[in-house]
Amino acid sequence: MRIVGVSLPATVFDGQDVFVGMQRGRDVVSPRPVEGTTMTFDAELDVVVTPAGVDYRGPWVQGRRGERFLYLCWGHDSTHGFEGFRRAKLMLGVLDPAEMASAPDGAVLEGRLPLVDARGGPVCAAVRPPVIRWTLRRTDGVSGHGQDT
Repeated sequence: MRIVGVSLPATVFDGQDVFVGMQRGRDVVSPRPVEGTTMTFDAELDVVVTPAGVDYRGPWVQGRRGERFLYLCWGHDSTHGFEGFRRAKLMLGVLDPAEMASAPDGAVLEGRLPLVDARGGPVCAAVRPPVIRWTLRRTDGVSGHGQDT
C-alpha cells in the first residue's frame, strides 16, 4: 500500500523540526523531516478473506479485527531518538470489503490525504473519508473505484 500526503504542515512545530513516519509494531520506522510538497510512505498490507469477512494484516496494521488502522506519527528528533507528539489513525474499516477481497494480486491500495489539520498543525486523530481518499490501483496502472465512503 502507499500513503501519499499532500498539503504539508510547517516544518517547525513547538519550536522544533517536525519529523513524520509510519508506526510498525511499537516503533516509528524511518521518521523523516517534513519537506517538499508531498510525502509518500509505502507499507505492506495483506488482505485476508475469512468466514467472518475481510481482515487486514501485516507488520504495519494496528488494532483489533474490525477496527484496523495504520498510524502516521509526528515527532521531533532528539538525542534520545524520535519523540512523538501526535499520531493520525488511518482507518481501514471504511474500505469496501468486496472490492478489497476481489483485488488482483499485486494491486496497490493508495490513500491520499492532507497532512495538515484545520489549524495548520500536523493532522491527527482518526482519519476517514472524505479527509482521506482510498484508491485501489491494479499493477497494470488502471485505477479501480475510489473509496469515498
